[in-house]
Amino acid sequence: MGFLSRSRALSAGWSYAIALSLVAIIAVLRFSDGLPAVAVVEAPFLFFYPMIALGTLFGGAGPGFTAVAFAAIVVTTTFPTFPSTANWAVLAILGPSVVLGFSRLKRLRDRSSALSEESRRLRFVIDHVSDWIFLTDEQGVIQYANQTACTQLGILPDRLIGTRIEDITAEAHRAAVRDLLARCRVRSAPPAEILFNRVEHGTVPVEIGCTAISAGDSFVIHVAGRDVAERRAVERKLAEARQWEGLRVLAGGVAHDFNNLLTSILGNASLARATLPECHPVAGLLESIETAGERSAELVRMMLASAGYKSRAREALRLDRVLGKLLAERPLAGSVVLKTDPNAEIESDGSTAETLLWSLILNAAESYGESKGEVLVSISARIEPPVPDGPADFEDGQMPQGPSVQIVVRDSGYGMKPEVLERAFDPFFTTKFTGRGLGLPAVRGIVRAQGGKLRLRTTPSAGTTVEVWLPAAGHHTSASA
Repeated sequence: MGFLSRSRALSAGWSYAIALSLVAIIAVLRFSDGLPAVAVVEAPFLFFYPMIALGTLFGGAGPGFTAVAFAAIVVTTTFPTFPSTANWAVLAILGPSVVLGFSRLKRLRDRSSALSEESRRLRFVIDHVSDWIFLTDEQGVIQYANQTACTQLGILPDRLIGTRIEDITAEAHRAAVRDLLARCRVRSAPPAEILFNRVEHGTVPVEIGCTAISAGDSFVIHVAGRDVAERRAVERKLAEARQWEGLRVLAGGVAHDFNNLLTSILGNASLARATLPECHPVAGLLESIETAGERSAELVRMMLASAGYKSRAREALRLDRVLGKLLAERPLAGSVVLKTDPNAEIESDGSTAETLLWSLILNAAESYGESKGEVLVSISARIEPPVPDGPADFEDGQMPQGPSVQIVVRDSGYGMKPEVLERAFDPFFTTKFTGRGLGLPAVRGIVRAQGGKLRLRTTPSAGTTVEVWLPAAGHHTSASA
């Protein structure tokens, strides 16, 4: 308001200055030419009317009336014997008429400018709101689409106008869109979640609601939509957090009691077998009990790892030594190509480190199915803060701040389809006949417990690359929530 007041005052001031200067200049020039007083005064009066209009248009009625009054004062004081009374009549009638006419014109101009500015602001707000906004006719043909909808769909506004709204939705949802448009013309229709096709990145779930607006004999349908992909992701993460928390509680309770039972079973079986001759028929049965007990203990360790369990017995471990011992004890059908760094040390317990490395390598080896393939394993120490290598199909956790250890396991197997990747880290989900579904969940749980970062890139029929970043020994941080 202050700016507008100063602007109006400035405009009025300039109108006064221009009007008075021109009248004075013309009067002086005509008087100096030796013209009669009537000619000297008539011309400034006639020229002053545009200046009155200028003052009114920019300053309002006040400056216009002031200019008329000032003109009368100048004439009566300068030319007291002014001979033409007609000019006074013209000034008395035409002057106020000019002022009132241009004052009205000014109000109309200001109102038009205000409406134009308000329309521009409203258009900007509508175009940039987070929701999608469409206006369609009764058949669902788009007549207007805001910028948000065009941007997220990846379609230019000119190409979107004239397109039926159902044509940009997934084929399975087009009947629902037609039904929604039909129902909104009769009564209010509840919102529905519809999949829209984007030019890139597949489909996006959008919750849309329709409102029919009467426009004479027809209807204009207002369609408002909201991208719910982010909300679905939040809901999925919340459900996942509940699942992890439930698994953590379950695993902790089961592991505590089950480990005590396994210790008793394995200890008694081992003692019983030691007291029998090797050729005794019961010795083989006891050995089977020990094998089953060890496998049960391994399963408990995997469950604890998946739940993010962190052992209190921690030490600095060289991962090249842990990996060498692991591969010597557990040979694989395929070949493993190693590239290790002796300076790569993490702070953990031996069982957790073995579970992490073996889960990564076994998952890569099993991606080849019945055939044999090559698994590339790289372990390196990083001094500088880690930098991700391109986009990832899945990632979890936070990059360590400071020195870290990078573990990369790469295969050229079958890879993962999107629907498989979506559940790959769910406990007990597996696509393998003999799988337990705890390999990748265990990796994720361990990385979380260590306060590291997990990234996965995969392409169907082209293989998978898993990257794990962990704080180096001496720089361990607590796991992220």
